[in-house]
Amino acid sequence: MSESALPDADYLVLASRLIPDRDGGFTISVLRRAGDMAAAGARVRLLTVDPGEQEEHDRDRAEWVRRGLLGAPEDLRNLFDDARADAAWLRAAALPLPSPASAPGADVGSRAIRDAAGRTVLELPVIAGDPAWHLSEAPVVVWSAGGAEPIGWLPGFGGLYRAWLNALAAETRRDTVVICEARQVGEVLVADAPPQLDPGIRLVHTTHACHVQAPYTWDAPMDAAWTRWFDVADRFDGVLWLTASQRADVERRVSGIRSFVVPHPAPAGLANDPVPGRIVMLNTLSARKRVDDAIRALATVRASVPHAELHVYGDGPERATLVAMADSLGLGDAVFFHGHTADPEVAWATADLFVLTSTNEGQPLVVLEALGHGVPVVAYDIPYGPRDTLARGGGMLVPDGGVDALAGALTALLTGPGVRAWLADAARAAAAGMDAAASMRALAAAVRAALDAPAPRPGR
Repeated sequence: MSESALPDADYLVLASRLIPDRDGGFTISVLRRAGDMAAAGARVRLLTVDPGEQEEHDRDRAEWVRRGLLGAPEDLRNLFDDARADAAWLRAAALPLPSPASAPGADVGSRAIRDAAGRTVLELPVIAGDPAWHLSEAPVVVWSAGGAEPIGWLPGFGGLYRAWLNALAAETRRDTVVICEARQVGEVLVADAPPQLDPGIRLVHTTHACHVQAPYTWDAPMDAAWTRWFDVADRFDGVLWLTASQRADVERRVSGIRSFVVPHPAPAGLANDPVPGRIVMLNTLSARKRVDDAIRALATVRASVPHAELHVYGDGPERATLVAMADSLGLGDAVFFHGHTADPEVAWATADLFVLTSTNEGQPLVVLEALGHGVPVVAYDIPYGPRDTLARGGGMLVPDGGVDALAGALTALLTGPGVRAWLADAARAAAAGMDAAASMRALAAAVRAALDAPAPRPGR
C-alpha cells in the first residue's frame, strides 16, 4: 500500500440529509469527498437518515447523478428506504416489548413509516419544540414483518441509527470506517445505550463550521450543540478539522480529542474569461455573510473604477434589504442579485475578483473554487479558512469588518498594472497544491491512525 492510499476498508459516509440546493456548501462538500474517495479506489457508500418519502429520495438521487456528483442512484442509501425494502435488520435489533406503552417516553406523539404496500414498518417519536430531540430515548417502535402489530422498540433515534450501521457493517468482512458528517448524528452514535455501535466500527467525525460564537476568538462562547458534542468527542476514533487554525484553537481549550487536519480540496485548471471590474460573491443572503459590507465597499471602489460591478449569486432572507440598500447608495445599476444558481460555473466564467465578507466559516468551498478558476480573492481575515487557504497565494486578506480596507484592496487589484494577472497565476498554482490527492493523503493518514489505535467508547 502506498503512503497516499486509503486503507482497505468499507467506507460509510453518513450525513443527516443530502438534498439538492439545501444546506449550502455542506451538501456539496460531502458528495465531493465521497467522490474523491471512490476515485482513489475506496469502496464508498453514502448514507442519509432523513425520514422523507422514497419518492423524494429517488428524485434527489436522480438530480445528483444528473449533476455528476453521484455515480449511480444506488450509491446513496437512506435508512428509511432500507427499512421499507427489508426491515429484517430492524426487527433483529429491537428490544422485546410486551406493550409499547411501557417504554420510556412513550407518551410522545408518533409518526408511522410505511412500506410500498402501506404496511407499518416502524413508528418514530415526534418530539416538537426541543432542539435536542435527537438525544431523546423515546421509543422507536418496531412492527412485525407483515405490519400487523408492534413487536419491539429501540431507544430513540440513536438506537435506530446504531442498529442500521451495525447491519451495514455486517454485510462485509472488511474493516468498516464510518465518516460521520453531522454532529447531531455523531453524538448519538457513541451514546451508552443499546444497541451500542459495533466495537469493530471505526468512527471518524468531520467538522464543517466554526465552533465559537461572536466575537469568534478562540475562547469565545460556544452554543449548546457544540458543547455537547465536545463532551463526547474523545469517543471518536478521529476528528477531522478543515484547517490547522481551527484545530489549534480547539486544542487550546479541549483535550483528549484525536484531531487531524483534512482540508477540502481545490479544483484546478478551470476556465475563466474575466470581465474587467466584475466582482462576484456566492453565498446565502443572510446576516452572517455581510453582503452589505461588500455593497458599501463597492460605493468607494466606483469612485476610482466607475465600471466596477458586484454580482451576487445566492438567495436568502436579507435580499429585499440588500436591494434597497444598493438603491439608496445609488448602486442600483451596479449591484446584480442573480438568486440561487445550481451551476456556479455561470458566476466563475466571467469573474474578475471574488470577495468574502462572512463573520465566520469552516473552510469555504467558494474560496477554493475561486483559486481553481484563477480568480483572485479578497477576504476578511475571519475564522476559519481564508488565512489557511490563501497561505499559498492567490488573494488578499483585510482586517475583519474593515469596509475601507476591503474597498482599498479591491481598488488596488482592479487598478494596479499586472496585479490581477499575477494573483490569478498564484491562485491557480495554489489550487494545484491543494488538490484532491492532497486531501486524500491527509484522510488516509487519519483513517490509518483510527484503525491502528481505536478510541475508548461504550461497548468497546
